[in-house]
Amino acid sequence: MNGWIIGLLIGTVVVLVVVIVLLLMIAGARATAAKAEAIVAALQEARDGTAPLWQLHDTVSAADRIVAAAASARLSLTPPDAL
Repeated sequence: MNGWIIGLLIGTVVVLVVVIVLLLMIAGARATAAKAEAIVAALQEARDGTAPLWQLHDTVSAADRIVAAAASARLSLTPPDAL
């Protein structure tokens, strides 16, 4: 064989190896992107699911005000001789 034929074969093999490596990298990047999208969706679902926890302080404050008002009403409605 001539030197240029051997060079052509070696060049073709190198190009094929590079194409295969690039295809594997692209497939890996697509899989990673799909996993990242799933993770982002799960994080958004968790954020939406735990959003009411941030309002728990407001709920506790409202309950404290209701209990205080009920206690005050009870005191004002109780006859003085029952105390």
